[in-house]
Amino acid sequence: YILIVMRASPVVYGYSQSLSAAYGFLVGCIFCYGAKVGWYHSIFLPGILLEMESGEMSTWGSVDECTLVLVSAGICAANTLTSGDALPKRALRINLTCGDFIEVAYPYMSKSKTVNIAGYLASGVSTAILYSKQPSNVMSSAYLPMPLSLILADDWSRLGLAMMSAFIIAFGGMLCSNMMKPRNYEQKKKGN
Repeated sequence: YILIVMRASPVVYGYSQSLSAAYGFLVGCIFCYGAKVGWYHSIFLPGILLEMESGEMSTWGSVDECTLVLVSAGICAANTLTSGDALPKRALRINLTCGDFIEVAYPYMSKSKTVNIAGYLASGVSTAILYSKQPSNVMSSAYLPMPLSLILADDWSRLGLAMMSAFIIAFGGMLCSNMMKPRNYEQKKKGN
């Protein structure tokens, strides 16, 4: 029963792709929020493990890869490009090769509304893509190197589009935030 709920999408039950995509958007935003408030280890990871216990990849593993790993990677890539800080560079490398250093993005998301909104948008859009058609065709895992995770999915082109969307939206949000910092700092300085 749990697996049916996890892999469910309105398109599976004969509804439109638009409704399935909206459902996917909601799932993505819930994943993003849930990871921040402690639901990952209590709800999401056990669900992923339940899906994978029969030797298959996981629908929620793909959601995890897009909403957490690649959102974090996009944020870290933008910071690596603009700040030269070592932590985002290391986190980017780990996220793309192991998929398990997502927490480094959370301070950036909590400091900037732009980054936070971009993180939720990236999570929602990428999962909407995953759920727009049969979600079981994009089953994979976030605990593999990103290229291998992509190759393992039956519909690797849709998973690739979702991954790219998550990365680019998060990257763009962080880049915009970093570009606005000096102007915001100067405005605050003049106001005091």
